[in-house]
Amino acid sequence: MSASRNLLIRLGHIHDEITDLVKAFENESFESFSESYVLRRTAEHAILIISEAVKALSVDFTDPYQGIDWRAIRDIGNVLRHDYFEVDPKVIWRVVTERLPELKLVVEQMIRDHS
Repeated sequence: MSASRNLLIRLGHIHDEITDLVKAFENESFESFSESYVLRRTAEHAILIISEAVKALSVDFTDPYQGIDWRAIRDIGNVLRHDYFEVDPKVIWRVVTERLPELKLVVEQMIRDHS
């Protein structure tokens, strides 16, 4: 598999996770999210997948796309894996409702730029 094809696959994974997660949360409130084990774990797992996919993208590839904290995306996977007991539902909620829609726009641009 060519390197550019692999990048597009990873970007596709990121895009799909964001699209499906944001859609799943469009009618949820923070209260319903924070009280639901299933919603919290679903969000955490999707963010973990996004983090892993971003880790597969080189820094040289992501750096030109400003406005996204790529390091924080890479790092959140470690928090979810190793410090899961410290995860604040408010942080996950903000990631899903604020940060992921922003990331989706950038990922869509990246896909266009490399297709």
